[in-house]
Amino acid sequence: MKLQSKLISRSIRPVIAALVILCSIAASGEPLAIAQANIVTDSGARAAKWLAAQQQADGGFTNGYSKTSDPSTTADVVVTLAVAKSPIPSATTAYLAAKVAGGKLTTGEYAKVALAVKTAGLDPAKFGGMDLIAQIEAGYDTKTGVIGDGIFVHSTALLALAAAKSPIPAKAITALTGFQSAEGGWAFMGKGAPDVDTTAQAVLALIAVGLPANTGPAGRGLGYLHSLQNVDGGFPYQSPSQYGTDSNTNSSGLVAQAIIASGDQPESWAQTKGNPLSVIILQQQPSGAFAYQGSFPGDNIMATIGAVQALYRYVPGK
Repeated sequence: MKLQSKLISRSIRPVIAALVILCSIAASGEPLAIAQANIVTDSGARAAKWLAAQQQADGGFTNGYSKTSDPSTTADVVVTLAVAKSPIPSATTAYLAAKVAGGKLTTGEYAKVALAVKTAGLDPAKFGGMDLIAQIEAGYDTKTGVIGDGIFVHSTALLALAAAKSPIPAKAITALTGFQSAEGGWAFMGKGAPDVDTTAQAVLALIAVGLPANTGPAGRGLGYLHSLQNVDGGFPYQSPSQYGTDSNTNSSGLVAQAIIASGDQPESWAQTKGNPLSVIILQQQPSGAFAYQGSFPGDNIMATIGAVQALYRYVPGK
């Protein structure tokens, strides 16, 4: 019992500290940089350390659902370690280079690897013996304007092209705006009910390619996201949903990034019980990793990736 109490005490200490900082901003007007520095030090750095330790023997990272490494998750980890200013293992970049050289990645995977390579300071046009930008462009459908097999992948591809300063077909942008629902959101594959994650990714993409952040399609997307915010300050994957509408770390992190990309800060989206960053911090585990949500406690690599990127205020596509 004593050991358990110590673990609990140790795990909630950074949470309490971060929440006090976040709340004090509104009360005292303290500069946001002070809050950011403390959150990054107390939460983001611990999570990045845990994340690096999850490296597999082949240099890659698993998504937590499979025992084997996968290029998409590994690319996400590279981005996350880079924004946290943590060392990126050479075995990890070698793993990605080998997967690229194999020539069997999907458009979405090429886009994620391109973002990772660019964020790590490497050239996406010369990685693994291939031009990643050309591979992304090869997934462009000239008839529909969509890159890849759905709107989330399409948005990720636009972010990768924007980050590489590559030309983007005008039709690829109008295709994305054309899939916006009447409510202001986007669905993962383009059809069906919109979801928070795809909407946030689409907003990030539209801002990255140069559309206004707070008006037009991106502004309507942000408005839709705001309408789904829970009282704890976080976001569900979808609402309404038969699976519940509790806030989760992944969705809250993506929305936080979209808010930052718009020129705002997550703290300004405060609700009665918190904001998008405080709801994330509450899910940090004793190990340093983050849980997906309160009803699914435990270390979750995908949640940790999303949390760290949000805490470090990373905006993809720049």
